[in-house]
Amino acid sequence: MRLILPCLASLAALPAAAQPPAAPPSPAAPPTPAASSLDSKLINVPGTDWNVYGPNQAAKRLEKEGPKGYPAIRVTVSRPGKNAWDAGAVSVVPKPVGAGDAVLVAVYLRAPELKDGETLELPLVGATGAAAPYPAIAGEKAVLTNQWKLYFASGKAPQPFAANGVQATVHLAGARQVIDLGPLRVYDFGPDMDLKRLPHN
Repeated sequence: MRLILPCLASLAALPAAAQPPAAPPSPAAPPTPAASSLDSKLINVPGTDWNVYGPNQAAKRLEKEGPKGYPAIRVTVSRPGKNAWDAGAVSVVPKPVGAGDAVLVAVYLRAPELKDGETLELPLVGATGAAAPYPAIAGEKAVLTNQWKLYFASGKAPQPFAANGVQATVHLAGARQVIDLGPLRVYDFGPDMDLKRLPHN
């Protein structure tokens, strides 16, 4: 099945001001939605607005070391937690989400201290409710390298969420590690979107 949003990899997770106008597709290429049509589905403020929490971690902002020179947040985890979510990063989504809506998280990540060819796995990148019991909305594992890459997680909202009731989340306490968190975008495609049509890692 042809994936929707073939241009998302070049658009997602970068500030809207940095996006060039969408070029018309060539006749031989599948249609690609304009940047403005993607932006209409955004439910967060694109950027690097991460709140890092938990013990045994230290975070600092890197002003120009993110993808394409954008800011990033470097998190150094000095000791793994009992649970992978004991330390992590969250970013609250300001807009409401309806029950059954298809939510897509797109975020740039890397593990800068890995050597070329090495990888590490983060157990969860995705979205949850912003308050206990933090109901799951979207979640995927992510295999990182020392290079920036765009990672996706998608799912259906199990219930309605009010404004500021959803958060993007990355669990970081699974190992002693250094993780860079780059720009983030969160989309709501409504209840009729087939998740198979959205990008996957």
